[in-house]
Amino acid sequence: KNRGGKIEIEPDDATFTVAGNGETVAPGGITSVFSLQVKGTGAAATAWNVVLEGSLDSTNFTTILSHVNGTQTDGETAFSGASRMACKFFRVRCVSVTLGSATDITVKYVATN
Repeated sequence: KNRGGKIEIEPDDATFTVAGNGETVAPGGITSVFSLQVKGTGAAATAWNVVLEGSLDSTNFTTILSHVNGTQTDGETAFSGASRMACKFFRVRCVSVTLGSATDITVKYVATN
């Protein structure tokens, strides 16, 4: 949503049982601040590597933010903090996941400028 020049992407989510790309989001402006959360359904996943990627052309993506077990815990939120990375498009990508007792992982993400 564009709110008087301030762009806010409502919190959205993607669910993964295997590695893959989430939907590419085009917020209608440039976003530069991001948050990312990974949570197992039913239990914490055994292992995961999920990234939030940004792009200027919706074809070539670069990692902005990572959420990896061992660095973050199940349900913990990773923030981009003071590192502002402007992009016109972004997506989440599950690089790898080992579910263990979890039925899937839900990845929540939000962006603003």
